[in-house]
Parts: sequence; C-alpha cells; structure tokens
Amino acid sequence: MIFYSHIWDALLKLASIAVLVLAVVSWKIEGWLFWLLVALWMIAYRQFLTIVSSWLYARISLRTNATFAEAKELRRLFQLDLSAKWIPMKEIKKLPSDQRHDALLLALQKAGAGRKAMLF
Repeated sequence: MIFYSHIWDALLKLASIAVLVLAVVSWKIEGWLFWLLVALWMIAYRQFLTIVSSWLYARISLRTNATFAEAKELRRLFQLDLSAKWIPMKEIKKLPSDQRHDALLLALQKAGAGRKAMLF
C-alpha cells in the first residue's frame, strides 16, 4: 500500500517508484545494492520530492503563488504526519486570490509547528 496525502504526492511517489523498479529490473540489481537503492530513494523522496509535491499542491491545487523555498516549510502541512493525517487547507481556495498566499503562511505558523512527518 502506498500512503499519500494529496494527488501530487501520489503522482510523484508512483513515478519515482516506477523509476526505481525499472532501474532494479533493467540493471538486475539484487542483494545489498537493492537495499542501498531503496534507501537512496527514501532520502531523495524525503529531501526533495516532498518539497516538489508541496509546491505543486500550493501552486496548482490551492492556486497560491508559493515559492519553492516556502514549499519546503509547507510540507509540514501537506505531508502525512505520524497519525497518517495531513492538513489539506481547501478553504484557501475560497479566499480571493490576493489573500491566499498570506492565509496559507498564517496557517503554517499556527498548525504546522508541532507536526511530525512520516518517514515516507
């Protein structure tokens, strides 16, 4: 089972897992090298792809003008926490476009501070 928080998280996870599987199959990787590749995937996902998915969610789904640097912080809202929950912030879309960005950053300050993200 693949755990994901939003559509962009799911798409990036599936695409990166597909690349991982293709690499393992085409290069006939097995044993300790397989587990090393899986560990590298987990690090890459956690350090980079979660930021990309948060940026896509903020920019496309919520229609804000969040920067990539802000997305690094926003992933605390948009990534699954240890209880497998996330904060979708769908009410942001109901606001006028000039207020969305500030409202999203305010929600990050209020709700994101104490959240602990899942490993992947």
